[in-house]
Amino acid sequence: MRMNNIPDDIYKETNEMLHDSLRVPIGVDDKLLNQYLKASVSYVLAYTGTSEAVISDDKFIFLCVELASFLYENRTIQVKDIPAPLKMVMDQLALNGFNA
Repeated sequence: MRMNNIPDDIYKETNEMLHDSLRVPIGVDDKLLNQYLKASVSYVLAYTGTSEAVISDDKFIFLCVELASFLYENRTIQVKDIPAPLKMVMDQLALNGFNA
């Protein structure tokens, strides 16, 4: 079960990071966490206005894991108030790009 357009190695790394971040064992809530990862990937790409070429970037992976963690902890896919530190990083990347 991997996300569309994300290479297997990056999906595996991101999935493991998400489980570690939340301290949720692999195999617990996998389907729900997968949905939050998909939502996070879509949101970060749309918010920053970047192409899928940044998917392997460490900053992109960090943002997706942290946003998916936030969504899981708040049990929502409707993003209303993103934590200020995440929003600041996304704003910076939207203005300067991932290579800055």
